[in-house]
Amino acid sequence: MVDIFFGVILYVINMILISEFVRPRTNSRGLNFSILLVHYHIIIGFYYGWFAFGTDTSFYWNLGDKFRHFNFESWWDAYGTHNYFVFFVNYPFSRILGLDFWTGTFLYASVSSWAFILLFLAGQDLFKANKISLYGFNIWPSILLLPSLHFWSSGIGKDSLVFLFMSMFFYGIRDMRKYLYLIGISVVCLYHVRPHMAFIVLLSTAFMLIIDGKLHFSYKLVFFVIAVFGFVRIYDEVLAFLKMDELTGENIENLFSTSSVNLSYGKSHIDMSGYPYPLKLFTYWYRPLFFDAHNISSFINSIENFIALILTIAVFTKVNPVRGYKDSPNAIKIMLLTFLLASIAFAGALSNFGIIVRMKNMTFVYFILFLVYIYDNFLYEAKLKKYKRYLYWKKNQLV
Repeated sequence: MVDIFFGVILYVINMILISEFVRPRTNSRGLNFSILLVHYHIIIGFYYGWFAFGTDTSFYWNLGDKFRHFNFESWWDAYGTHNYFVFFVNYPFSRILGLDFWTGTFLYASVSSWAFILLFLAGQDLFKANKISLYGFNIWPSILLLPSLHFWSSGIGKDSLVFLFMSMFFYGIRDMRKYLYLIGISVVCLYHVRPHMAFIVLLSTAFMLIIDGKLHFSYKLVFFVIAVFGFVRIYDEVLAFLKMDELTGENIENLFSTSSVNLSYGKSHIDMSGYPYPLKLFTYWYRPLFFDAHNISSFINSIENFIALILTIAVFTKVNPVRGYKDSPNAIKIMLLTFLLASIAFAGALSNFGIIVRMKNMTFVYFILFLVYIYDNFLYEAKLKKYKRYLYWKKNQLV
């Protein structure tokens, strides 16, 4: 009975928040798409719950399992980073309220669906063209409906939280003056779930904002101080997580080799030991493809990767990516740099398609947003040139 009551209240709150937050920021079509995103994400969330039931999702919700049991006498005892932060988040719902696994699944899917709403609203602000079409297909906001984006970000666990916190950060970084609180909350929460991702995000942001000529020096100084403090605090956590004494090239290479061997299992294993690094990056970004598929899940992933590959080729043949990067706003640049740094970090350490798809999901959406942005800018400039030619022709006709 408590589960049903909680689920109904949560759903009503979600719809009220959409009405109050989304409605003023978009049109009726955008509002309807946001509602679609929520329900689509929740449905996939329940599928993920069924798919992953009995694995880490159950472990996180039950605050342990028969092999790894944790005795938390109070809510605060569960506080910590990595797995402990997930326990800390789940404790009041699982332990105090006694909600079951499926209510927890609904909770996570409902909350994490806001990651996509924030990405959609950010895109609404950044993109200029009313319709962004490629080969006759309207790619925005349809690209946000790719199943894998929702599958790995809807279940109970760290992946959903990381995806949500990074979306919050991306939404906030577009206007630091207005959303500084949102940036702060997202970085702190991201640090608690995956310190190394917070490190990468802070590094990307510090680099971009410090070299930004448009940003006032006072803002640069404040962020520089915050970034230095964050690096010092997070650096030790990253080393502890990676089990290193110091961050050196040799230690990183050894980590990659060890991780690659440890993850060499299952039908989705791929031996990349002899691959040059560019090919490892390509594998991380665009595989599995059709020839790699060994089950329904990997086949669906191959379709999505093929779409992403075609989108990349199509956009880069029309737009110079370097020029597109230079013309992009800081928010796009920061998240693209985050994606690239994460790719460099993970591509050499992973050798299992299942893990690759899961880890890539945290940041690949920002590469997609970069592609859509530079293509949208290309369409806008083409439309502007066409309009100027029309005005010139009309002026000559009058003469």
